[in-house]
Amino acid sequence: MTCFKMRDEPPAYEEAAGSSSSAIPGDNKRQLQEEDTRSKYGLISISGFDRIRLMRFPESITPLVSETLQKHWPKGLQNVKAYYESTEFKLRGNPFEHGNDDEKVAIRNMMLGLLDALIRAGWGVHPAAGGLGRIGNYKSLGQKDSLIFKRQDPQELSWMCISFDSDDLIHLINAPSELALSLVATFGDKIKSCNQDLVSGNFEVKFQKNLWSKSSDEGAVLSRVAILDVLQCLESHGFTLCSSLDLDHGNGGEVYKSSGETWFCYR
Repeated sequence: MTCFKMRDEPPAYEEAAGSSSSAIPGDNKRQLQEEDTRSKYGLISISGFDRIRLMRFPESITPLVSETLQKHWPKGLQNVKAYYESTEFKLRGNPFEHGNDDEKVAIRNMMLGLLDALIRAGWGVHPAAGGLGRIGNYKSLGQKDSLIFKRQDPQELSWMCISFDSDDLIHLINAPSELALSLVATFGDKIKSCNQDLVSGNFEVKFQKNLWSKSSDEGAVLSRVAILDVLQCLESHGFTLCSSLDLDHGNGGEVYKSSGETWFCYR
C-alpha cells in the first residue's frame, strides 16, 4: 500500500471563506453568530461526494476544522464557504463515494483527526447521537450521516476506527497491536489471517468465510453476533465506541469497500 500524496496546494482559509461571505445577509449572519455563542450543541453533516458542513459551532472552530481537514485529507480543500446556516468545506476528490483504497484509509484518518481536534477544543460527540442516519427525505440531494456535538471539558484521547469491509474483512486503523491479537484470539479458528500493513501500520483481519455477505438467515445472525464480540474486545482494551458512520454507502475501494458503518473509538 502506498501513501497518497497531495497534488495541489489548498486555498488559504481566509481566501476561500472571504470569497463567499456574502452568501448570508449581514443581519442574519450577525444573528447566527450570536446564536453560536450561546449554543451548547453543534452538528457536522456529511453531504454528497465531497462536502462537510459545520453548523452552530462558534466562529473559532471554523479555522480549526479547516486546518484539520487540510492536514489529514491528502488532496486538501477546494473551497470553504457560507452555505445557508452552515459553513461548507468542499474536499478535493470524491472521498465519500468513488475512491481507491488509499483514499478510503485517508478519509477514515481524517475523521479521526477531526474528532480529536474537536474534543481538544471542548466539543465531544453527544452520547445519544453518535451517528445520525437519515434526517428528512434528502437522500436525492446527497445527504449522508451527521454527528451532533456538545460543549464539554477539553480532553486528550487516543483514537482509532474499525472498518467492516469487503465480504470477510475487518480493518483496524490507528489501533494498537494488542487489539488485533485480541480479535484473533476471540474468533479463533474463524480467522483465516491477520496482517499489518508496513506503511500505514493498519491491521487487516480476514475471516474464513464471507461473514458480511453470507446470503442466508444464518449469515444475518452470525454477522451481528460477531459485532458483539468486536465490541467486547474494544471495551476489554479500554476503548469506547464514540460514533458509527456510513461514510460512503459501500462505494469505491477494493479491500476497503465497506460492508457496514465505520466505528470510531477512543480511550
